[in-house]
Amino acid sequence: MILAKPTHAVVAMANNGTIGRDGALPWHLRADLQLFRRLTMGHALLMGRKTYESIGKPLPGRDTFVLTKQANLEIPGVQTIRTIDDVYPQLGTKILFVVGGAEIYRQLLPLCQVIHLTKVLAEPVGDAKLSPIDLSNYRCTEQMYLPANAENDWPAMYQRWER
Repeated sequence: MILAKPTHAVVAMANNGTIGRDGALPWHLRADLQLFRRLTMGHALLMGRKTYESIGKPLPGRDTFVLTKQANLEIPGVQTIRTIDDVYPQLGTKILFVVGGAEIYRQLLPLCQVIHLTKVLAEPVGDAKLSPIDLSNYRCTEQMYLPANAENDWPAMYQRWER
């Protein structure tokens, strides 16, 4: 599978590879959530069914596509797809953002042209994990430190990686 249009991924991952716990994020990072909103607003999100269920609703201002193996799954306000190729004819000029979960990332991260990576500088307990992301074919074009404070559980480092 070769992605037909420029595709981005948005990943928040702790030092120990944790990306989730019990169907939710194992941290609250308001700065990262605001960044996610700015990046993805007006575009399209691609996620797995479990990630969608953890969010519980389509995010406003974005088209939501849920990649699922369930043939007859219908979710109001969301387009369910069986393969990644089903999404591209529906995008128009919108950028597709891959937003999780772990299995979707494993399949699609190696194919993304841009990876927006937030490294959570902590080691929280979690049951959803990713192996280190291979960034050897990318270059870091932006980096921003996000300090811990009353609205951010831990410090983090946002990085934009481009092929």
